[in-house]
Amino acid sequence: MSYSTQITLPLALILLFGVSTSAQAQLNRHIGDPLNLATSVGIGFDADVLKVGGRLGGETQKVELNTNLGGDKWSLSYLYAPVGQGNNLNISAKINHGKTETEIGRLSHYQYQVGVISEFIGWYETLVFTEVAANYLSIDDHSSSNSFAANASVSMLKPWTDRWYNQVSTEVSAAIDGRERFEGTAWVSLGYRLTEQWSWEIRYRYEANRIDDVELEETKWVFAVQSQF
Repeated sequence: MSYSTQITLPLALILLFGVSTSAQAQLNRHIGDPLNLATSVGIGFDADVLKVGGRLGGETQKVELNTNLGGDKWSLSYLYAPVGQGNNLNISAKINHGKTETEIGRLSHYQYQVGVISEFIGWYETLVFTEVAANYLSIDDHSSSNSFAANASVSMLKPWTDRWYNQVSTEVSAAIDGRERFEGTAWVSLGYRLTEQWSWEIRYRYEANRIDDVELEETKWVFAVQSQF
């Protein structure tokens, strides 16, 4: 069993058992709100890749899993969000498994991240979410590029009507241990709530990454349908 698997499997079990399936989700959260704790399932296309996902919500926490059908790219995340307006102690944790471009080819990686999310109401009732986090990137067969990084992100959710809404987000990571690593993401989306339980969303995303001497830029269209209950 690999070192990454030894870490990932126990942590995944801890996250899954940490959520109470009998608890009720937080009330009055928008379906596009990242602090929404309602249980949900979803399916969508990320560029030409079909992805599925879902989350198990509780009274103050949730576990969420998203993966492509091949299972070689997935993310497992946990959120602790105590009930109450003005709360600034929302704790997030995430494991991301995917592929990274290196000078010796495209290699598998695991990224572990822990952060704190805060929220406030901005202009024209826009919901603003900020996250400050730290993460560790472990690249299989290329440990010389492993690194610790600081991460910061800002997301905005603007409901225009009872059904239409927009989201805008930016995220940046940079190495803090002397390694040459930078990751940046920005996206904008348009969503439509068919009902309180169902919505669809179309998103345009830009990504830029640099690890050592390898740079990668790409843009993607994402279309997804989500149901919460």
